Amino acid sequence: MITVKPFNVISNDERGETKSFKVKDYGEFIYITRKKGSLCGNTYHKGQNEGTRLKTFVLLQGEVTVHYRHINSEKSESLKVIAPSVIEIEPLIVHNMHVENDIVILENNSINDIQEDVIRETV
Repeated sequence: MITVKPFNVISNDERGETKSFKVKDYGEFIYITRKKGSLCGNTYHKGQNEGTRLKTFVLLQGEVTVHYRHINSEKSESLKVIAPSVIEIEPLIVHNMHVENDIVILENNSINDIQEDVIRETV
């Protein structure tokens, strides 16, 4: 339903760290910042286009709690995610993110992808 992939460490020294990550091969990203305490989402997608077939978020800074459930289930689950991480959400998974502290996140799709394939529903 949801996969979280930490970044791969390349190096870490007195200057800082270098890490890598991999996401689906889809050329568009949406840059998002959210403040501590805010809530994002309460949606799901049917996966009708390349951008929503696997919703991919790259959490660059901060921490979120992802709440999710399958659309045919009443049981919700939660997962705490700390940056840097890649969050992948399959179609038909109702999801939201509670922002634990200020975040910077990239969403790997376009605004059109979302508008064409979004259903609002509370986790």
